[in-house]
Amino acid sequence: MATWRAEVFVNSRVGRINTEVEAATFSGAKEQIYAKHGNVQQIVNLREVSNRASNNSSFDGDVGGSLGLIALLVVIFLVIEYWQWVLGFGIFLLIIWAIATFVKD
Repeated sequence: MATWRAEVFVNSRVGRINTEVEAATFSGAKEQIYAKHGNVQQIVNLREVSNRASNNSSFDGDVGGSLGLIALLVVIFLVIEYWQWVLGFGIFLLIIWAIATFVKD
């Protein structure tokens, strides 16, 4: 089932409130709002905020951030493990850059 969120104008005494309901469809969400708050006057901006059926895992975190952290740690490991090669390649690139910059035809 999905979680739906909406702004509801109940009546002039209560005013506008934000509510959240669980339903499988849009019309089911409207029925849930009426069941929860009674005969409301207006339902505005009814939208689905999460769908638990599509989330098969309990992890709802930022996967991109985790992958970026893992990539950074792998790069740091490689630089530490192969520092001789990194240093040699860096010096080689520095020499090529110096030749290209300072030696003019």
